[in-house]
Amino acid sequence: MSTLRPFRSIAVAGALTLGLLSAACAPVAAPAASSLDTRNTIVVTGTGNAYGTPDVASVQIGVQSRNTDPKAAVADNTQRANALLDALKALGIEAKDLQTSNFSVMAQQDYDPASGQPRGTYTYVVDNTLTVTVRDLGKLGDVLSQAVEAGANTIYGVSFSVSDPAQLEAEARAQAMADAKARAEALAQAAGVALGGPITISEYLSTPPVPGPVFRAEAAAASAVPVQTGQMQVSLQVSVTYEIR
Repeated sequence: MSTLRPFRSIAVAGALTLGLLSAACAPVAAPAASSLDTRNTIVVTGTGNAYGTPDVASVQIGVQSRNTDPKAAVADNTQRANALLDALKALGIEAKDLQTSNFSVMAQQDYDPASGQPRGTYTYVVDNTLTVTVRDLGKLGDVLSQAVEAGANTIYGVSFSVSDPAQLEAEARAQAMADAKARAEALAQAAGVALGGPITISEYLSTPPVPGPVFRAEAAAASAVPVQTGQMQVSLQVSVTYEIR
């Protein structure tokens, strides 16, 4: 009796091996096709625009100094930059809204104006530029004029924005979706099919910059500079896939 047990174990192991091989060789059923793949669809793009009045301005205000002595150029620039900062703070501009965006010292070769030939000497140019955020647009004209009075001689322009664009985006989004649905309904009617619900939606937001006045220090007057804020535009597009029946 004891001599038969090993053969029974081998037979059971062999049966298990054959069973596993049979399972591995069995064909695997292909997954069912997605219901989306079998739907008839139509894809449209809708556009919405919303307009609002800007309430924040950003302006680049700088001080440029020139001297044949680099130390003298830096010293003059530092003095004028500090005066500019004091003037802006006196107008109520907070420290968080004053950010140095550029400081550079560059050597420019001097040329003879008559011959155009280099003289072999250099003039050192020092630039210190601030990005100034103005949250009270009623002060913007005073900021520009007082900055020049304090020593600023480069102002690159003004850009406007809204502090909370969410309301404008929501308005533009609603218009874009309504536009997309109207287009889809018109196409479905022309094709003689029934329009179903949306399947996929993609959104694309665009906020064109509001052109600002280009302002140069040479044209500065003692009174506040007149500034027009214009209108802020938020444009939004949606791409919507609708089912059609």
